[in-house]
Amino acid sequence: MCGLTWAGGHKATTYGLGVEVLTLNGRHIIEHGGEVGGFVAENILFPDDHVAIAVLTNQEASEAASEIAKEIAPLVLPPSSNSSVTEAFIPQLKTILTGLQKGEIDRSLFTANCNDYYDQTALSDYQSSLAPLGTITNVTPGRESLRGGMTFGNYKVTFSTGTTIIVTVFLEPNGKIEQLLVVGKQ
Repeated sequence: MCGLTWAGGHKATTYGLGVEVLTLNGRHIIEHGGEVGGFVAENILFPDDHVAIAVLTNQEASEAASEIAKEIAPLVLPPSSNSSVTEAFIPQLKTILTGLQKGEIDRSLFTANCNDYYDQTALSDYQSSLAPLGTITNVTPGRESLRGGMTFGNYKVTFSTGTTIIVTVFLEPNGKIEQLLVVGKQ
């Protein structure tokens, strides 16, 4: 995983002065986006691939530069053969979401904090929200990064009804789930 390491043996971080160090689809990324008076920029460096993408737009308060950069990336990057933590988690995520549709979870997968969150009220809420969506037809991993010693990942999950939701997950180094949230429909 990428990280910024500071002198003196301090732990690595994924963020500094507006720059994020991430892993996406197994690729190391250094990213910075910004906005000023009518302009938005997105700069992405793929150091292992020796590729940089810079997009400038004359849009204010827009995701246009970021979206354009995401569309350009697969056109200029070689195919990735690396497997990431978020990709490896997909089968487990499918099992967890299917369980939530039934109002149940395998508590051995979660930390004590996360198990406290998933009380009967939360399980009932997830069941009533997720059950009507049907079966999972596709899970696409998104951004992956390190935060607080955990791996953060987000996913697009599509169901047989055509509904797509976003799920975010924080995994501890031992693989236990500290946080798993359905952010909302896309």
